[in-house]
Amino acid sequence: MSDRLERGQSEHTERVEVDEHIEASPSEVFEYLADPARRPFGRDDFLTLGDEVAHEAPVSTEAGRLAWEVTVADGVERHPGTVEILVRPEGTGTRVRVTHRIASTVGTPSAVRVLALAA
Repeated sequence: MSDRLERGQSEHTERVEVDEHIEASPSEVFEYLADPARRPFGRDDFLTLGDEVAHEAPVSTEAGRLAWEVTVADGVERHPGTVEILVRPEGTGTRVRVTHRIASTVGTPSAVRVLALAA
């Protein structure tokens, strides 16, 4: 458990996933998303991109992968997370899956309350 957690709290990960087909080649989609000037995220105070942790361009029929460490601001706190993008050929275009994982802190019920609810 993290040192920053208070008693009665635990850390869990929220996950948001988007899976879309784009009528463009995997290399075109990958180049677009890998270009910081054209990337459609990480330009505001809500999501701040950190270190790039993966940059594997698609080759032939193989998938490509981009991933970054991120910090997400929810208006009160900042939470660490990751953004991962998988790009793979699909038909005449590309299947793109974006997965955003965010660590967040939640209150955990006391053992007494859990037992009371179970009764």
